[in-house]
Amino acid sequence: METPQPLTADERARLAKYEDTPDADKSRDDVIDELALRTKREAHDKYRGHVLIRAALSEVAEAAPRGTFTKVVEASPYKREYVARIRDGVVNPYGL
Repeated sequence: METPQPLTADERARLAKYEDTPDADKSRDDVIDELALRTKREAHDKYRGHVLIRAALSEVAEAAPRGTFTKVVEASPYKREYVARIRDGVVNPYGL
C-alpha cells in the first residue's frame, strides 16, 4: 500500500475554511473538495497511528515500563488485539 501523504499547508487552510463555513453556504464543488480533503487527512491519520503504535511498542526500544501496552491501546482507536497485531507486524499495510 502506498504511504498516504499529509495535507499541504494550502489544503489545511482550505479544510479549515470549510469547517468554519456552514454547509448551506457551500457550493457543491466546495462540499466535494471538503470530502476529498477529509478522506486524504483520514488516510494519513490512520497511517500515522500505525507508525506511532509501532514506535511506542518497538522491541528495539528500551524495555517499556509495565502498562505501556495498555496506555497505547487507550490512546488509539483500536482494540487490544488489533494493536498487538500492528506491534507484531501481522497487520502491516504500509510496509513498516
